Amino acid sequence: MILEQTIEILPNRRLELDLPLELPVGRARVELRITPEKQEHHVGGETAFGCLNHFADPAKITGEKGSWERFILNKYEKN
Repeated sequence: MILEQTIEILPNRRLELDLPLELPVGRARVELRITPEKQEHHVGGETAFGCLNHFADPAKITGEKGSWERFILNKYEKN
């Protein structure tokens, strides 16, 4: 008899199995294979710029040019 179950590995590393009542009593060979479940993560083939582009505020894009340089100058100008 082949029994296949998907179980959760608990933080304390204990496994909980639900065995059917039809299983014969006695010795059995148990094989355990751990295959991590793949989490679906679809970016849609976009680049990082393409993924974040919909968060952009067009009104602020013109002020972004040179903003890093202005920040550094303002930060160290006070010292």
